Amino acid sequence: MLRSMPQAALAAPPPAVRALLAEWGRSADDPRLEVDPADEMLGFLRDLCGGDAERALCLYYQTGSSIARVLLQVLRWRFGEARAVPSLLDFASGYGRVTRFLLDEVPAAAVTAVDVLPRASAFQRRLLGVRSALSTTDPAALQLPGRFAAIFVTSLFTHLPEARFRAWLAALVARLEPGGVLAFSTHELALLPPEHRPTDGSCFLPQSEIGELATADYGSTWVDEAFVRGALGACGAPLSATRFSRALCSYQDLWVVVPGGDESFAGLALQVEPEVVIEVCEVTGRVLSLRGWARARHGDVERVEVLLDGALTMVARVEQPRPDVAAALGPFALHSGWSASVALPATASPVETVLLLRAVDSRGGRHVVWAGRLVTAALQAKSLQEHWMAAALHTARCELAAERAAAAEEIARLRATVAGMRASRFWKLRDAWFAAKRALRLTDEA
Repeated sequence: MLRSMPQAALAAPPPAVRALLAEWGRSADDPRLEVDPADEMLGFLRDLCGGDAERALCLYYQTGSSIARVLLQVLRWRFGEARAVPSLLDFASGYGRVTRFLLDEVPAAAVTAVDVLPRASAFQRRLLGVRSALSTTDPAALQLPGRFAAIFVTSLFTHLPEARFRAWLAALVARLEPGGVLAFSTHELALLPPEHRPTDGSCFLPQSEIGELATADYGSTWVDEAFVRGALGACGAPLSATRFSRALCSYQDLWVVVPGGDESFAGLALQVEPEVVIEVCEVTGRVLSLRGWARARHGDVERVEVLLDGALTMVARVEQPRPDVAAALGPFALHSGWSASVALPATASPVETVLLLRAVDSRGGRHVVWAGRLVTAALQAKSLQEHWMAAALHTARCELAAERAAAAEEIARLRATVAGMRASRFWKLRDAWFAAKRALRLTDEA
């Protein structure tokens, strides 16, 4: 299992991981790719992947790289180029899942990585060569020298109870340099079912994937925009802020905040990693068929490229009409469908072959959105189909139950109407008239 993998595991990475690194032009010997066995995020992803250690490690790298690519765009917008940032605080940075990819452009000497876990802090200092410091659960007790030109906080405010959320936000704003930028992530309250959304704009549940931290301090949090803006307004300094809905891994919102109240953010046009869904992945008679949909919440996606064992085998334009996706996500997703089919090479095996999908945007950016065995993609697509069929069946049952309830209500209403009519003077006179006619043998009506 990945949680017990030795730190030298990348000396012989599994095939899907090797294909992912090759796509990025990286070597498994790169020391920055080492993963600490105590990193619970990797364990969480492994559980999410049903115990598939290979797929989990791919996801670990993919998500870290994806988040870093978005944050680097924020640095380029604010400082002209990412390497020009004089100081960067990577707060609540864990074991460096994101930090290691920020260092592709940001000098390690400019980065201070801070986390509440001593082992995580020491790991980043040793592995990445950044400055590191220990955090605390109490914002008032945080000790950091000076201020920072950039402060990044991913996956902390997604876990804080309301009081800690407000306190940590104020503490970090106070450590921001004039002319600097703060970027942090949140979970949108709209992710929760309507009946679970509190009216005060914040929901906290004492549960998380980090077993070392008390759930009273670190659980799971969802907030709406009004709540965050209220917390920013209480920081005691004029701030400009903008929100990019689900810009990080198509799930977490990204907030970008700068000092002063007059920033329009007009020049900050993010290209985030597109969301690509594989609905069908089948091999029939040595022919691989793929079908799904793709969209980018910020930026765009033009095509999906399919690689098998590192070789580009097919390209699918993202342009097919998908009214079902548009009905769920909005009109912008109408032409989000894609599909492709190709004959498998003679040497390809559905079990051993590595499938890699790239989403390509109009700027020429290539985003790896899937890396794993072909059979894993097929099983995932089948599971998705079963999930949707179960959801459709549940919806049909609910609709049938609603129709039955409406019919029963209509029947009850009609019976009540008839009963009321029978109780009326007119109806009683009618009954008496027909009784008289029957007595005189003038009618056969009952």
